Amino acid sequence: MDSVYTGAYGRLKALSVDFLNKGTFDELDSRGKSEFIPILGNTQYREDIDAFYNMYSLPEAVEVVVNSHMMKNIRNAVRLVPTGAKRILEAYMGKWDIENLRLILYSKIRNFNVSGTESFLVIDRNMPVGTYSGFISREEYMGLIEKNSVEEVVEAASKYWYGTKLMEAINSMSSVADVDKALLRVEIAYYENLLDKFRFYNGDEGPLYEFFRKLIDIRNIMAAVRFKQNQVEGSVEIANGGYLDQAAIDSIATSSADEWKGRIPYNVDEAVKLYKEKRLLAFLGTSILSGLYSEYLPVFRRSAMSLEYIFYFIIRSEIERNELMAIWFKEYHNVPGDKAGLIRMSRYIEL
Repeated sequence: MDSVYTGAYGRLKALSVDFLNKGTFDELDSRGKSEFIPILGNTQYREDIDAFYNMYSLPEAVEVVVNSHMMKNIRNAVRLVPTGAKRILEAYMGKWDIENLRLILYSKIRNFNVSGTESFLVIDRNMPVGTYSGFISREEYMGLIEKNSVEEVVEAASKYWYGTKLMEAINSMSSVADVDKALLRVEIAYYENLLDKFRFYNGDEGPLYEFFRKLIDIRNIMAAVRFKQNQVEGSVEIANGGYLDQAAIDSIATSSADEWKGRIPYNVDEAVKLYKEKRLLAFLGTSILSGLYSEYLPVFRRSAMSLEYIFYFIIRSEIERNELMAIWFKEYHNVPGDKAGLIRMSRYIEL
């Protein structure tokens, strides 16, 4: 057992006490948007609220607070691990790079202003300027936002891990649909990079390897459902490394919802019903991912002094962020409770 994990486990175990419980989420959900920040202010979010809430207007101010708190948590986890294990953590966190890059490219195509784009970045705003974190900093993202065109953004982003994939599409990004096509290749590279960067460090990381392979399956299943919904011809572009091969994924794209539902090893009945009625995919993705988390988070939580526990802490931080954003989105935009409830993971996961 690596002695560094002993210290990391102790620190993260102490920090995990500050995670919000289901009771707090339910209280936030029932009290309305005017009580959202006051209730959150009585928790560990107080520091983030004091630092950022008055710098932005609603609804962006809440996103800034919640996103920054999550990324601060994650940074605490990443800096505690041995050097040999940081590669896989940084590879996993690349998903937020993709989300931020998508936001920046969309903003250029739609001519959004700099401040309006910056407020939605998923970053740690508490990080001192010039501090290396292993992730792209706010200052670097601001440099991308301030570019004058999509082409300039892509050229500036070419130095990052997804640069090659973006450069391949630089001459064909003139619409949101073009950005989505370019980022599809980046997304596939992200998932394949997870397995490429994975290494057995202590020898007990088997469940984490399984988790990544099933995460790839979920990505490919959702790609197949979108493929079918959009009536695209041909084969689904999949990320390699999952348990389901190309033929299995293509079959989902040509099957009815009731047929491909049986291929998903989790209970997604509610989400599939809504998909069939309204063609809404967000609820389906949340439902499948919740099933995966329910299967593996208890395993990771029990794996004290290990890489799995560090991933438990990170994923738990992400779930908290998703819960808060789902509640806030519902309250601010008056989303019907039955639909909003489907994107709350605590309905499916024991926290």
